[in-house]
Amino acid sequence: MFYTLYLGLAAFAVTLMAVVSAVLAVRAQGTWRAAVPIALRLAAIAAISGLIALTVWLPYLIAALTGTRATSGTALHYLPESGATLPMPMFEFSLLGALCMIGMLWLAVRAATSRRAQALGIGVVAVYLWTLMSMAATVAGTTLLSFRLEAVLIVLLGAAGVFGFLEGSKAIYQAINEPPRFKIAAVVVATVGAMAFAQNIPQVLQSEITVAYTDTDGDGVRADMRPPNAVSYYRDVDAAIGEQLGKPRDETIVLTADTTFLAYYPYFGFQGLTSHYANPLAEFDQRAAAIEEWTQLETPDELIDALDSSEWEAPDAFLFRRGADGYTLRLAADVYPNDPNVRRYTVTFDESLFEDPRFETTDIGPFALITRTS
Repeated sequence: MFYTLYLGLAAFAVTLMAVVSAVLAVRAQGTWRAAVPIALRLAAIAAISGLIALTVWLPYLIAALTGTRATSGTALHYLPESGATLPMPMFEFSLLGALCMIGMLWLAVRAATSRRAQALGIGVVAVYLWTLMSMAATVAGTTLLSFRLEAVLIVLLGAAGVFGFLEGSKAIYQAINEPPRFKIAAVVVATVGAMAFAQNIPQVLQSEITVAYTDTDGDGVRADMRPPNAVSYYRDVDAAIGEQLGKPRDETIVLTADTTFLAYYPYFGFQGLTSHYANPLAEFDQRAAAIEEWTQLETPDELIDALDSSEWEAPDAFLFRRGADGYTLRLAADVYPNDPNVRRYTVTFDESLFEDPRFETTDIGPFALITRTS
């Protein structure tokens, strides 16, 4: 429901688990009928999870039958360097790397005797197979976003590492004739390791913490007490839109490149941030082309006619930035397989296009808000 990539990986891992189970069952019983109960379980899992997923997916699937899909699967068009290599966290010189190495060794040793190791091992294998398939998919001009599964791999290996540490400590304890202070030493090592790992979290999340302190919140305040950025004007923009249009937010369409405004105040956005995050039914490329065509118009009448004849419901409000030559919008184009995978460019509307009684223009900080009054 929330992240289709993880749905795909989970379904792939469960299917892989069913295949392994079926092969082992057929080999043990000597008949293909041994695989039937496993196949029925897999089908039941798929049916139940599919019905649950339809509570979210059904409206989209119905719309997809009549709508126009995106020209390409741009949501998958992202190939950073980490997506072109197999992740090997167990070889990192860090506490987390050591834990993953212990986990990998434990999986190898206990694969034949532990259900936990078998389950975690199949999960690890699924991640690596998905990564290899993602690499192969680049030949077809797309990816499977395998680099986003590295966190899942670390969780799997880390969990295996905990089991490995516990079982390894027990084995060492027994091998050295169970000295009475060994358990205390093991607890101390585990505690110090956990503290070291926890203290390293701020380093791992340094960029996120920096954003948390430097971003301006919805009240126009920054945590580092420095002057706020343009977000501090969002409340005034929202108030002006409501006053000038007199419509609720869920009946108002806003064209803006400042999509964070829509995060604070949930108007409908005419255009998405990038094609990768736009609804596949939204015709992102065609909308971008239409916006560029609007910038080439010369009179307010031409703009009004273009808005009224648009194949999509036209914007009720435009939230621009002021530029040297007029009102500007920052748009984005997909340039996969480059990294970054987005090319940003600026389009400019001549101010004369909105010098008409049917538009109302309001300057608010760095923004130029233009609402269509009729």
